[in-house]
Amino acid sequence: MANSGVAPWHQALAYAILGRRLPELAQQDQPNVTALARELSANPELSASVNALRHGGGTWPVAVPPDLMAGLGQAQFLAARAALVKELGLDPQGIHLAIDRPVDADERRLLDQVPPHHRG
Repeated sequence: MANSGVAPWHQALAYAILGRRLPELAQQDQPNVTALARELSANPELSASVNALRHGGGTWPVAVPPDLMAGLGQAQFLAARAALVKELGLDPQGIHLAIDRPVDADERRLLDQVPPHHRG
């Protein structure tokens, strides 16, 4: 009975963010968003992967295949996915928000061109 409640939480969450399977992620009895975010953030291609998905015309976060959702509660998954997006410093539209320096002149110019209804 040791395996009861164990499901591919991290695999499903990573799929929603990256749109691809990461079979090296183990199964869990519950998601550990902080640990998963740390693991995903170690990949230097995270932002590029998310941006490619966002600008590819599809929806983001990506719909997770049914086999990865087996054993996962929908409400708990959506809450964990939202927490992971936040933990990764992404907004719901997939734009990376976390920067550790002031914006430069070019970035300021681009931010000034954003329509008022798109500002946070």
